Amino acid sequence: MERNWLLGDDLAACDNLLDGITFDDIITQVHCNCRNITPDAVRKEVDDLLKLRLADMRELLERNIDKIAEEARKGRE
Repeated sequence: MERNWLLGDDLAACDNLLDGITFDDIITQVHCNCRNITPDAVRKEVDDLLKLRLADMRELLERNIDKIAEEARKGRE
């Protein structure tokens, strides 16, 4: 079954919009992507991972922007 990634459908208001990044995520990313493991290489991998997570978050936000606004307006009328 394919997900729609829509609030009220297959996402709940309590679901995370931005996935966290663990130390394990960073270690794996550096292990897999860096020939020379230096502090700068680690920083670059963290930046790249964060960019990917932010892009995913923005996609979810755009898919759900109208529903978010609708829910936020409740109780104001």
